[in-house]
Amino acid sequence: MLSRSGEASLVRNRSVWFRIVSLFAVAAIGVSCSADTDGVAQPATGELSASKPSAAPERRVSDPLDVAPYLSRPCDLVSPEMLEKLGTSPSEATPRLPEDDKITAQTGPGCSWTGENEGSVGIGIDSGNKERGVGGLRGLEIARDQGRYKLWEETSIAGYPAVYMGISDSRHRGDCDLVVGIADDMTFGVAAVSFRENPQKACQVAAEVAADVIETLKGGS
Repeated sequence: MLSRSGEASLVRNRSVWFRIVSLFAVAAIGVSCSADTDGVAQPATGELSASKPSAAPERRVSDPLDVAPYLSRPCDLVSPEMLEKLGTSPSEATPRLPEDDKITAQTGPGCSWTGENEGSVGIGIDSGNKERGVGGLRGLEIARDQGRYKLWEETSIAGYPAVYMGISDSRHRGDCDLVVGIADDMTFGVAAVSFRENPQKACQVAAEVAADVIETLKGGS
């Protein structure tokens, strides 16, 4: 039986992962609705799909990074040093792989951590939208233009295009979602949630974790 702290960690891990997959799934659904249907949603088929690429302009990433070596081990994208700074460690990781559940199979792998300090952090690799031909920030912009995201603030992380975004703006509650484009057709997301005592810290943590992931990718596999 889980202790109260164990139950709380489990809930926070589920919450952070839900936020990540929601960002990518909304984009996939938005692109699917925009293709051949004049933006009208069609009956669900059980799978996310896009019937044809959108004509929206592509975001170009001049120095693309290869995330493929980490698709089977997404938890390794965040360094032990960063995890220690967040009050957690590699042993506290909860990986999410495509074979674990149907949602992860369609959106892409990821990992989450909950430590001794407030807040939880998770990362997700948006490989699902790439496989459907709508990967990268381009696919997210299509969903944005359809009004599917309430928050969209562009920025950059370590020289890579990035966006603070969300289906709602929960930054005042200590929740922050950040997506970074690391190739024309690939992004990864970072969610920092439940920073209730210091709400402004959530986006700071998300940016620091994103920069750490980029450093890991630059170092190769």
